[in-house]
Amino acid sequence: MLALNESQQRLVISETEKQIQKASVILDKPFKMIPVEFDLRGHTIGMYKVSKNKRVIRYNAQIFAKYFEQNLRDTVPHEVAHYIVDMQYGRKNIRPHGTQWRQLMEQLGAKPERTANYDLTGVPKRRYTTVAYQCGCQQHHLGIRRHNKLVKQQVRYFCRRCGDSLSAL
Repeated sequence: MLALNESQQRLVISETEKQIQKASVILDKPFKMIPVEFDLRGHTIGMYKVSKNKRVIRYNAQIFAKYFEQNLRDTVPHEVAHYIVDMQYGRKNIRPHGTQWRQLMEQLGAKPERTANYDLTGVPKRRYTTVAYQCGCQQHHLGIRRHNKLVKQQVRYFCRRCGDSLSAL
């Protein structure tokens, strides 16, 4: 299993900082460096995350190690652009890969693409828990978030085929 060594991690953090500084110059507004973590699993390469007003950029060390140069060039500006656009416009006011994000990606000198096309053979895929539900015509498998919303009676889900309400098996 591949992993980033300390030197490579420092390079990724340094490149993240450079991209943030570059965006600061482009937008003529200072943006702070945020924490960078290498704890992503599965087939997700990078993620900008906000939780309780704490911002962090997360990278998948295995995929980064397998395609180091490409990720340094593509994934780092991709995640930095998410951070900067959030700080500039607010996440609720824009689409994640919308116009503002695409424009900033181009200004950063990166291709404004949503996904990478890498061979991820050998990289373990994250498993998601699902819960079985039934309608009038078929069985459905809902993810744990949707299941929890149903349990708390926050939502109701309906089958697209027959229109019946979904109920737990």
